[in-house]
Amino acid sequence: MTTTIEKTSDYLTTDELKRLNRYFQKEQNYQMALLIEFGFRTLLRYSDISRFTWENVLNKDELVLNEKKTGKKRSIKVGAVLKSLLLEYYELIQQPELQSTIFNYSLRHTNRLLQFGARFVGIRKKRVSSHSLRKSGARFLYEENHRSEDVFLKISMILNHSSTQVSRRYLGITKEEISDVFAGFDFVL
Repeated sequence: MTTTIEKTSDYLTTDELKRLNRYFQKEQNYQMALLIEFGFRTLLRYSDISRFTWENVLNKDELVLNEKKTGKKRSIKVGAVLKSLLLEYYELIQQPELQSTIFNYSLRHTNRLLQFGARFVGIRKKRVSSHSLRKSGARFLYEENHRSEDVFLKISMILNHSSTQVSRRYLGITKEEISDVFAGFDFVL
């Protein structure tokens, strides 16, 4: 019998993300604090996030890129909160050159910092990585929109998943959650 060990990252709740963000702010690691916000709000992979320069993002209404993994062109609307956060962190990081990349850590180092920070703030039973930010943002949108099938399909398209099955697994939609749908039939006609 073969057992499969899942090595995928977990999504984090908004409370867990806030605690992790506050930890990095307190440590004055503003690059990591901004990464949490940016990854959560753009739903991008770290391979794409790490290519952005300040010039690409400051005072922009839209981010345009070709995704590294898929090669597909992607356009992301920058909301007022993210736009403001980018300016705030640009100041906190002491206005680096506009052509410099925002996130300078390697993927491995970024993941180690996230894992250490997560343990420090009491997130112990989850596999935390930079990919957790993308998953957390997607899960947040799904839940904020009352788990609507329409929003689920849009999120699946945004994430460029090959199937909705992949998206359900990705968002952590469990069999129990699917079974809960049938609780609505718990009445007599």
